[in-house]
Amino acid sequence: MCEKKFMLLKRVLLTLGIATIAFGQNGTIMGTLVDPSGAAVANASVRVIDESKGVIARETMTDASGVFRLVQLLRGTYTLRTEVAGFKTIERKGLVLDPNQIMDLGNVNLELGQTAETVTVEAEVPLVETSTSNRSFTITSRQVTELALNGRDFQSLMLTLPGVVTNNASNFRLAFNNTDQFNVNGLRGSMNNFFLDGSINTDVGANDGQYTQLSMDAVGEFRVQNSVFAAEHGRNPGVLLSASTKSGGKEYHGTVYEFLRNDKFDARLPFDTTGKPPILRFNQFGGNIGGPVILPKWSTRSNKTMFFFFNYEGTRASRPTGGNFIDYVHPDLLNGDLSRLYRPGTDAFHGLQIGQVFRPGSIRRDAAGRVIGGDPYPGNIVPRSEWAQNTPAFLRVVSGFNTAGAQSLAPTNPELVRVPFQDYYKFNKNQYVARYDWNISPNNTFFFRAVWDPQRESQQRGIFSTLPYPIYPMYREKPGKSFAGNLISVINPTLTNEFIMTVNDLNQVVDVTPGTPKDQYDRDALGFRFQELYKGVNLNNRFPRFNCGVGACNFTNFSSGWLSEATTIAITNNTTKIKGAHTYKFGVFWNQNNNGQQPTWVDQVQFDFGPNAINTRDTNSTFANMLTGNYTSITQSDGRYYAAFRFRGFEWYAQDSWKVNKKLTLEYGIRHVFYGPTYTIPDILMWYFDPALYNPAQAVQIDTVSNPPLRGRIVPNSGNRFNGMVQEGSEGVYKGFTKPRWNQFSPRIGIAFDPFGDGKTSIRAGGGIFWERIRQNNLNFDGVRNPPTETQPVIYSGRVDDISPALVTSGVLFPPSAAVAAWAREGKTPTIYSWSVGIQRQLPGNTALEVSYVGNISNHLMDTRDINQLPLNTTTGTTLLQQANNVQDAIRPFRGYRSINFTDFAANSNYNALQARVSRRFSKSLTFNANYTWGKAMGQTETDGENIGYYLDRRRNYGPLDYDRTQVLSLDYVYLFPEFSRKMGNNGFARVVLDGWQISGITRFADGTPLTVTSNGNPGTLGGGVRADYLGGDVMPATRDRFNYFNVFAFGRPLDGTLGNTANGIFRGPGINNWDVSFFKNTYITERVRVQLRFEFFNFWNHTQWAAVNTGLSVPNPGAAVNQATRGRLGEVTSTRDPRQLQLGVKLYF
Repeated sequence: MCEKKFMLLKRVLLTLGIATIAFGQNGTIMGTLVDPSGAAVANASVRVIDESKGVIARETMTDASGVFRLVQLLRGTYTLRTEVAGFKTIERKGLVLDPNQIMDLGNVNLELGQTAETVTVEAEVPLVETSTSNRSFTITSRQVTELALNGRDFQSLMLTLPGVVTNNASNFRLAFNNTDQFNVNGLRGSMNNFFLDGSINTDVGANDGQYTQLSMDAVGEFRVQNSVFAAEHGRNPGVLLSASTKSGGKEYHGTVYEFLRNDKFDARLPFDTTGKPPILRFNQFGGNIGGPVILPKWSTRSNKTMFFFFNYEGTRASRPTGGNFIDYVHPDLLNGDLSRLYRPGTDAFHGLQIGQVFRPGSIRRDAAGRVIGGDPYPGNIVPRSEWAQNTPAFLRVVSGFNTAGAQSLAPTNPELVRVPFQDYYKFNKNQYVARYDWNISPNNTFFFRAVWDPQRESQQRGIFSTLPYPIYPMYREKPGKSFAGNLISVINPTLTNEFIMTVNDLNQVVDVTPGTPKDQYDRDALGFRFQELYKGVNLNNRFPRFNCGVGACNFTNFSSGWLSEATTIAITNNTTKIKGAHTYKFGVFWNQNNNGQQPTWVDQVQFDFGPNAINTRDTNSTFANMLTGNYTSITQSDGRYYAAFRFRGFEWYAQDSWKVNKKLTLEYGIRHVFYGPTYTIPDILMWYFDPALYNPAQAVQIDTVSNPPLRGRIVPNSGNRFNGMVQEGSEGVYKGFTKPRWNQFSPRIGIAFDPFGDGKTSIRAGGGIFWERIRQNNLNFDGVRNPPTETQPVIYSGRVDDISPALVTSGVLFPPSAAVAAWAREGKTPTIYSWSVGIQRQLPGNTALEVSYVGNISNHLMDTRDINQLPLNTTTGTTLLQQANNVQDAIRPFRGYRSINFTDFAANSNYNALQARVSRRFSKSLTFNANYTWGKAMGQTETDGENIGYYLDRRRNYGPLDYDRTQVLSLDYVYLFPEFSRKMGNNGFARVVLDGWQISGITRFADGTPLTVTSNGNPGTLGGGVRADYLGGDVMPATRDRFNYFNVFAFGRPLDGTLGNTANGIFRGPGINNWDVSFFKNTYITERVRVQLRFEFFNFWNHTQWAAVNTGLSVPNPGAAVNQATRGRLGEVTSTRDPRQLQLGVKLYF
């Protein structure tokens, strides 16, 4: 009865079986059946049995050459059984098949005898891959459970593989499912591809996160493929990580566990001034159970065909983040005494005291806009009588936290005091994992898996954008859901089909932390009296955004009330056909992403108090401008908008794995990729600026003569305010602004050659083309905040106390936005050409060595540049700005706009590396892996949204990428100590105390990241991107300390009109020397019940490891070298990696 119902279900699913971006992660067991003379045995029965479930997983017959292929097998441990008349039955037990593995057993030798006689052997799993060109590494369940991972995040095990680096200063990974924290083979972190049970698990909106991140105790095993050349694999130029959930077996098994971390167990931070470690709390607890499902007629005790697995895990954590201090405004400044802003010497042009503050409206400037004189405040003291009405409210924001224990930073930064403070990242998560397996018959298997991930993070200094002080705590909720069903059907011995359907859901919200006292952030409670430009946009009535120019005093917090909702549906079908020596595989791809999201908006009035010639009441000081209430510019969004985005992708592939002969396997295939553009559906559509549609004849005129705040407005009736703006789907522009590309073919080829035919040596090579999906976060969401949908008028030079809605409701028009987004509509899809060649060799002691050359070239990578800048040196030493009355927008190339952030596909990168690995499968109480990489990653930008500093000279950005590491060495190991009680007469007490101990660990050494010295300066472009001038001498001193990591006196500020000559990545930051060591104690209570105590040490030796270095140069005069008076904190090590931390754990296995 159930078989008939299943056949109906299967027909329906196969009818729907159009595949998706997801792919099957099932493996293959193959080999050749030979008799004692070595002759092939044809038409013989071969089957594999799932040892955990006790069911036949697959069966087939050998072909004329004696070859058998058992395909589409789920991860697990199998017994191979062969029955041939005239020969004994052969059973090879313990075949551990990993996700996506092709296990070639070579010759399976038969013995003469009767089939009633059984020869059982423990299988030796091949250590060398002889049947595929893919370079892949298995992270075994033993590594997952027996290696201590900082934050208990199984992704961290990627760092135990060659070619993988991370820029994380802390190894304590406790975050929202991020996947872009690792760079593999010199590629961007957004190129990593994560799959769970054969289903896509990468957030397609950002390409940098998972919908759900599986608990370590729910992970069966996972396999990392970092050079993949089979056509069945789609978007995976970086790394393809295939994880699988655990499943139930024929017996009931379970685990209960808890892990604990506390700062009382930890060492102090190396630069700590408090005398104690920062507060750390980490509790992770949970349990799981799995076993057979007993249902009459369907799954009985004597014929178990249904199985279940359930896992719950809760996490409650609070860990320190950032440094353990804040550099805060000196109290003197809060009282109007700005004498601490004075610096030794005078400016190079007009002999004025550096740091002098002038009365509003008294400053005189030269043609280049430099200050040449004015009415100075005596002693730089701004009297309270000249403060604005709203000034006390600004100061309440600035002084809104406890400054006890403050210490002066004179003489280098006398305007600052250092206040002991530790920010904390709080994280709560509950995860539920459920899986149901049904072995319907030897030819049909099905499983369904569900993961629900309710989780929440919060920080005292905000989410996404960090406030300088902890006055506006925010939280972010990100509950993820993932559901997947998998059906494998053996249609006949040579034809197998796999069908997968996945639904992923991810909703997010960011808002102020409930319970936060209103007097910390409410503009009315703080005393702000000016009116906002647009009422109703500031949902929480929050204080304005502003800068005060001292230290990190910049309050540009993320918009509260932000919402994002995303659902992805994916369907996969893979069909495998075996014909002779060929294994053909075909599949197609379809998925759809429905995303609703708000772009970020300026929810409060945003002030720029920075000194600028356009500010007619400028004081030459940001802080003084704030005190006197004279802004340089203000802006605010006219509303908040929510748009519905859609994306569809389609792919198909065909490939062949051809066993040319016993020694040679040739793999070749083709994949066709279509990534449709992400577009919006009504009511709100995207708008973008298109330079090709900008008509200079319709350019607006900018008012440069009226008094503020009208100066900088658009002259009435002077042109098209939205000149060059175009809505998707109109005027020949594609929906989603990206040209649909149907000609993206990905040829793949690879070989695996066993030169001696003994399965102990493999020479492998392969290459292929890969395409990267365009990130929605970098284009589409900003298209909704572009004018005319949303406007952010920029108003120049006015008084805070005079701000009111009348500035924007009186009919006066201003430039529509501080920054608009533009897009290369003919932009090409990021393309990666990847290749590798290497050799594997089995060594004595169950050990294997692999040495490979790995390389890739990436073209058409995303980057961003401001195209509304001027050529170098345009505004320095000329009267151009002076003639425009210092209104910059009047002289920009695209008049009527300020910044135009143009997303292009013009960045490139390349990677070349020697990668080596020595690995030992668990044998005689020991397993280990040693990995070494010697490589180089070069390019122009590291991320999809990175800005090219000077847009007219892209080559200037070329250099070592910040994830370039010349050398990386890692070692991981697990060793079980012998049972010492046997040497003591098997004494019961000794057995309890001395037996069951094991040690494991992960050791990493790595060169530092490339660093570049930047500088203040004026390149004359209305933009930035200035680097320091290298003046000569050794950059790295012979002896270094934390205050002098590099030779700061080898650098200076470049002349105005130049960008500096310092090369990109001129020296390297601190490297890594880290040892994580763990000790476990296993105690058996009964034969089936044991307790494991875990003592896990991170940075075991408490070795001080420097992390960040201050590379930001700031010198008052152009062309001047750094000296002791102007160096500030340049060259200082500002943070370290984590000190020694201890995690305790207990697990009960039953």
